[in-house]
Amino acid sequence: MITIRFVSNEDIPHIQSIAHDTWTFTYDGIYTKEYIHNFLSRAYSTGNLSRAVERDLQSPERNFLIAEFNHEVVGYAQTSRVNDEEFELLRIYVRPDYHKMGLGKAFIQEYIQVLEPIKKLFAWVAKENHLGRAFYEKSGFKAVEEKYENIEGQNKTQIKYELKITNE
Repeated sequence: MITIRFVSNEDIPHIQSIAHDTWTFTYDGIYTKEYIHNFLSRAYSTGNLSRAVERDLQSPERNFLIAEFNHEVVGYAQTSRVNDEEFELLRIYVRPDYHKMGLGKAFIQEYIQVLEPIKKLFAWVAKENHLGRAFYEKSGFKAVEEKYENIEGQNKTQIKYELKITNE
C-alpha cells in the first residue's frame, strides 16, 4: 500500500539513503562520480536536510512529502512556491526498485490537492536524464524551454517541463 505524507525529522536518514541510490542510478554517465558524490555530500547533508525539514514543519503550506510503501520510506518530493498559482518541483526521487509503481504520480496528485489553487507545476530536468524525462512526459508534462548551464565544470542542457493544472 502506498502512503504519501508530510516529512518529519525521522525521515532524514531515509532521504539521504534514497538520494544516494537514485542519484547513482539516474545520473551515472550523465555527471562524473566525483560531482555526484560532492553534490550529495552538500545538498543532502544532515544540516541542509534538517533546515529543509524544519522550514517545512513551520510552514502553513507543507511542500516536502514522503512516500511509503508497506511502511517503508521509498521516495520523497519537494516543491517551492513561485507565485500564487505556480510551483517548482525541486526534487522527486523514488528508490529504483520501486519505479513504475505509481509513486511519482501519487506525489503529483497529492501536490495538486494540498497546494490549492495550483495552476502550474514545473521541473528542470537534465536533457540526458531519459528516465526523468520519460516520467514527466508520461505524467502529462510538456517540454517548454531549454537552458544551458555549467555547474562545477559539468556542462549540461536542462529542459523545463511544465504541467498545467485545471481543477474540474
